[in-house]
Amino acid sequence: MTQVNFDLIVASRPFYSTGNDCGYCHDHKDPMEMGYCLPSYRKQFLKSRSTDISSLDGEPTDTLFHNYPNSTSMGCIIHSFSPECYERLMNKGFRRSGTFLYKPDLLRNCCRMYAIRSNLQLLKPNKEHRHTVNRFVKAISTPDNSDSQQNQKTQTQPKKSKKGAPFQLKETLLNAELSARYDKFHTVVGPADPTKEKFELYKKYQIQVHKDEPSDLTLKGFKRFLCDSPFLDTKHQVEDWEKFNAGWRKGEYIDSKLAGPIHECYYLNGELVAIGVLDVLPESISSVYFIWDPDYASLGLGTLSALREMVFAEMLGKKYYYMGYYIDDCHKMKYKAKFGGEILDSCSMQFVKLDAVRSITQDGGLVVFQEKQQDTDGIDGEGENNGPEKLNEFEIPPDGFTTLDTSESKKLVNIADKIYGLNGGAFAKADKCASQLAKKVEGLKSIAEQNDDLLWKTAEPHDINLPIPKVSPGLVPLWQINELHEFGELQSLFRNFFLFDPSSAGIYRFEADEDMDQVEEVINMIRLFGIEQCKKNILYVG
Repeated sequence: MTQVNFDLIVASRPFYSTGNDCGYCHDHKDPMEMGYCLPSYRKQFLKSRSTDISSLDGEPTDTLFHNYPNSTSMGCIIHSFSPECYERLMNKGFRRSGTFLYKPDLLRNCCRMYAIRSNLQLLKPNKEHRHTVNRFVKAISTPDNSDSQQNQKTQTQPKKSKKGAPFQLKETLLNAELSARYDKFHTVVGPADPTKEKFELYKKYQIQVHKDEPSDLTLKGFKRFLCDSPFLDTKHQVEDWEKFNAGWRKGEYIDSKLAGPIHECYYLNGELVAIGVLDVLPESISSVYFIWDPDYASLGLGTLSALREMVFAEMLGKKYYYMGYYIDDCHKMKYKAKFGGEILDSCSMQFVKLDAVRSITQDGGLVVFQEKQQDTDGIDGEGENNGPEKLNEFEIPPDGFTTLDTSESKKLVNIADKIYGLNGGAFAKADKCASQLAKKVEGLKSIAEQNDDLLWKTAEPHDINLPIPKVSPGLVPLWQINELHEFGELQSLFRNFFLFDPSSAGIYRFEADEDMDQVEEVINMIRLFGIEQCKKNILYVG
């Protein structure tokens, strides 16, 4: 066959994982029912606890909402993808950990994790931000003598703004760093290589800040977590890094071709004190992780890094700075609201300004936003569906995401329970469409037969042998897959999938009529990655 370029090479079957080891809520919220995502689920949990009806062997007969929810995710191992591909997937709620691409199941997970992004236009610098920046500027501009003291003060000390004047965050940081002596402070942007110096700081940070066991921290694990990546064609020459480090603060790399994973190492008085792990993408910078020396906790390096990286993104001409996931009822993740920005409504694939919806998100539940209309009158103040209408899952836009209008004239309400609740419409619709698809497409019988209630079952320590759900916010709904088939568009998407033959080490185009064993996996990839991504060539080697 002719040469085919692949935007995405998938190295494992799509899988669904559950565990009982959530790193955010630690399998406990107070009150416990808040682990469930919807008011109707929470009420059912309380009801099951109060009745405590048991079977003959002593186990609860109704296990669907009896125990605390699992920590869940779905995704796959990626062999390689382009920066453009990852940015598209990130805008669908995905993140990567090394070569593992994943997203949470917002319906069944114990914590609601929303993709969050911001930029300097969305940021509203507060008192903490100003104090952190001013403290940093002071730390990197210590003079040696009175003459240089006056010079440093002129160049680097933040100007006192007139009362009510906006804080010039970008200018203050750039001027301070450009004026700082190299031996006092500098950063080095470079490849994501696993050096001994980086690993030693990583160990110190994990042990003292996150209380990890020293025996659990290895160079191999550090490399897998923060150095390995599946990005294609992102190697750079040494001289490119040198020029970049010398010029990005001066605006010389506004159209930089830099792409893929990088480490920005912070040096204070010649000592490595922090590492920013970032992905540089076509229109954004994505924060992967940040490591800082606990000996310098007083500098507030975590807060500083987010502010600096927003400036870094703008200096490279990027539109957004992605901060991973936002969890409104978790103190470890709630702090991200201090940087403004937007969160992703995964059901409608719309970004929504966080400030405009904090009153809705603050209980940590699942949110699906809609402008208040007559048909939402059945939703009570807590978002529960008390009305007769049932809503179905939204269509996932074939051409990507949009931004929801959150102007003051628009009043948004949460309709999640109308779609996904006990009286919602999503599950019955999905069951019906799964049965229809199984009759039309060979290889989909197992989807029609699967029981998603099993996904609520209390997890083993780590179980990955579970099916992709029929219903989950952010997946292309089965009714939409059914429509794609009816209009002949599903077959067109199939033609963009290629399979690897291990016996011949060859690659061939997927044919649904012949490769029935892979039909379900290809459908799952379409549902996970979205229609836009699946219009490009994908190689599946799982």
